[in-house]
Amino acid sequence: MSSAPHPAASALSPALRSFEAQWLARDSTRAGKSLTDPLTSLREDAMKRVLRLGLPTPRDETWRYTNLRHLTSHGFVDAPSATHGEFEPTASLSLLSAAERAATVLMVNGRPVLPTAIDTCINGIEISNLSEVARIDPSLIAGYFEPLTDADQARWALLNTALFQDGLYLKITAKVETPLVILHLLTADGADNIAHPRVIIDAAPGCSATIIEHYVEQGEHPPLCNSATQIVGGRDSLIEHYRVFATSAGTEHIDSMNIRLNGNSRCKQFTIALGGGLVRSTLEASLNEPGASLDSYSLLVGYEARHVDCVNIVTHNSRDTRSTQTARAIASGTSRVVFNTKVVVNAGAVHAESQQSCRGLLLSPTAEIDTRPQLEIHADEVKCAHGATTGRLDPDMLFYMLSRGLDRDTAQSLLIYAFLADVLTDMSVPSARSAVENALIAQLPDSQILNKFR
Repeated sequence: MSSAPHPAASALSPALRSFEAQWLARDSTRAGKSLTDPLTSLREDAMKRVLRLGLPTPRDETWRYTNLRHLTSHGFVDAPSATHGEFEPTASLSLLSAAERAATVLMVNGRPVLPTAIDTCINGIEISNLSEVARIDPSLIAGYFEPLTDADQARWALLNTALFQDGLYLKITAKVETPLVILHLLTADGADNIAHPRVIIDAAPGCSATIIEHYVEQGEHPPLCNSATQIVGGRDSLIEHYRVFATSAGTEHIDSMNIRLNGNSRCKQFTIALGGGLVRSTLEASLNEPGASLDSYSLLVGYEARHVDCVNIVTHNSRDTRSTQTARAIASGTSRVVFNTKVVVNAGAVHAESQQSCRGLLLSPTAEIDTRPQLEIHADEVKCAHGATTGRLDPDMLFYMLSRGLDRDTAQSLLIYAFLADVLTDMSVPSARSAVENALIAQLPDSQILNKFR
């Protein structure tokens, strides 16, 4: 790494110093082995930006509800590249039934473990190591990363760009009916490990697929997970994407997603936060050509002391584009849940349509839900609306159910479940929806009662 201007080493936090050390160590290792990284220039630029800008704080606009001070005081090392012993995740959630045809790709701390032969059930999806594709066609891969940005919501994605060691590249070349599960296994040798999973999904024109990213853990000390996924939808393509966080309370996730949609392409994106002690998910979507459409669904469950922060930024760059954002948040114990969303309609994006909806349900006097829908409109003839409500169970609905002979505990449990399950109705994989519902019910009051009514 060349000596670009950045704060003096004494001014860097322990975390930043460790990230710089990781970069320099990898650079010297490649030089010692006469290896070249075709993305070196881009990754060096990303690292310089991180060191210059620093890690985000609550003073930054999209981080106002989440303080990462406890992370900046640690020095991190790379998480191991392989599991120790058999793969037995401690917080696994089976998203697909045994009878359902599906394919699974395992990633260990961001490194793909690919089979020697691709099963016929995933014909239509070309699966490759990101490092191999970058070696063959560096300009192709660089195009997914550029242009780099200094925006505070993308700061951890910049760090991922600088430090990811490998990743997964998926090229969708047909209409694929079989879901593909990317199983992200997080494991560590000890405390203060960090992993940087990277996934690129590119759908060719007219093609479609369902991709499920599922995070599980193994071992006593899961690493900090700084993951990033990029989705590109070609003309007339359809992508359904899930990211499911279902790890234990000791796991911390910082996830960044970037979606670019071209003419008449559609993306249905589900963010499911059912686990983890800290989950920060960011979605940035650009609707770049007429007919592009995004439907975003967020199920955010605050449980015990969990902190969930979901930031969505959707930009309409072309006429006749459409977006909807639907979030359901619930908070119990001392948890905090945040849904911070913004829609930008740029000049020329006439006839754009956008709807933002977030409803929050508080189950504890010590829990907190923050909702912040925003609109920034620079064009005429658009239809944009937003709404956010947070409160407790509707007393009128509760009275109605009690008047029909249900006891209070049962009535409350059913109302809570119905409130949250509303977000899951558009999931096209029945067994995945059922698994998410089961995990959701397990974290709700009177879960045994709810199971009887399913």
